[in-house]
Amino acid sequence: MSSSPLQWETLKKQARGLELEIDNKLVGYSKLGSAGVVSSSTIPNAGASTAFDSASVLDIEIDIDDLLKRLTHIVNAMASYLENLPTSIPSNPSMMHNLQRHRDILFDYNKEFKKTKSNITSAREHAELLTSVRDDITSFRSSRSQEEYLLGERAKINSSHTMADIVLDQAYETRSHLSSQRQSLLGTRGRMGNTISRFPMITGIISKINTRKRRDTLIMAGVCSTCIILLLWYWLSP
Repeated sequence: MSSSPLQWETLKKQARGLELEIDNKLVGYSKLGSAGVVSSSTIPNAGASTAFDSASVLDIEIDIDDLLKRLTHIVNAMASYLENLPTSIPSNPSMMHNLQRHRDILFDYNKEFKKTKSNITSAREHAELLTSVRDDITSFRSSRSQEEYLLGERAKINSSHTMADIVLDQAYETRSHLSSQRQSLLGTRGRMGNTISRFPMITGIISKINTRKRRDTLIMAGVCSTCIILLLWYWLSP
């Protein structure tokens, strides 16, 4: 490789330009990582992984990695330049110092990039874990709410069935009571028939009494039936 001061200056200029570009990229990359960490740790239900999964983060990682490779190539070229200096040209301590400085800067940039990338990766995994846990909790609450709703509806249905059974029992009891009264009235009418056959003169009075009793019985039966129907309608209505 031919060596000339112009080639060395060109390599130095390229190295400084790449270092400036890498420095700016690392600052922006670190800010994106910090924004992602804040989003994942302080904002609930905010979709924390969005900041990490955005194209801007992936693009800047690719850009920084490419710039670091280019700077590595330039630094290696500077080292090769010094190694291939003609023996007639004495080594320049200033050149060696510049080379070492660029090597140190490259090392620091690689170290900072790896550290920031590791922090972002850890924060991304943490955010994804939180999102997964939050989704599981939401799913559990949703299924629990549905289960509680179904249990509540079943309890309402069971309560309606219980009340319907009570009303039906009361209806059967009322019907039995009316039947007993009917039998009693029939027995009374039979006894009164015997009495009337013995005392024909009170036939008219007894007939009126029987008519009034039948009317009262019909009224009572109508009232009881109406009450039973209203109770059934009230308890069985949704």
